[in-house]
Amino acid sequence: MRFSWKERPKIELTAFFAVNLVRLWFGTVRVEVLNKPVYEKYFKDPNTGNVVAGSWHRHAVFLFYFFRKLGPRGIMISRSRDGELTARVAQHLGYTPVRGSSSKGGMEALSAMVEYMKDQSEKRLCGTAVDGPRGPAREMKRGMAVVAKQSGSWFIPMACSGTRVITFSRAWDQTIIPKPFSKVVIDFGEPVNIPQDASEEEFDRICADIEAELDRLTDKVDEICGYERA
Repeated sequence: MRFSWKERPKIELTAFFAVNLVRLWFGTVRVEVLNKPVYEKYFKDPNTGNVVAGSWHRHAVFLFYFFRKLGPRGIMISRSRDGELTARVAQHLGYTPVRGSSSKGGMEALSAMVEYMKDQSEKRLCGTAVDGPRGPAREMKRGMAVVAKQSGSWFIPMACSGTRVITFSRAWDQTIIPKPFSKVVIDFGEPVNIPQDASEEEFDRICADIEAELDRLTDKVDEICGYERA
């Protein structure tokens, strides 16, 4: 996606205001992390290897913000016009955008993400919504599992919900964002090791298990928060 010299300053200015709005808004939200041992060991300890984190698209907005203070982080972002703004916001929050999607440059982006995650000189994280960018909701695409498999990284499923949220009920994924001064609960599943020599059948089974775990985590945090899907 190419932009004219007139468009680029507008995108950058919009990204600047968006980042500051997000920081102001989400900065009021209280966060409770479940399964803290997984979070502390695999996301924060530099000695536990690289991590690919996956969630459903519904949770992505707040999780995107939540990980802003961790170390080097890659994130898959589409090559669309909206994706360009998201990429600029991601850079402001310390992410390394890897551009592409299932429909636009997906294979190139996956290969680039694998190379990014193969670097063992420093702990690296990456993640994206595994049912994105267009759904169907809560049906796992295999891309990020492939990244974990080929790069030798852990795959960790995760989910979040909130006590008071705004639900975009017309969106395909029913995206949620927490209201100011509300509480968000985040939970992590156990790390999954996907052997690089896994057969196609074994890989399919692992992905099915991850999909089931994402559903379990989502239902769990929704129940804790008293959230009912629209």
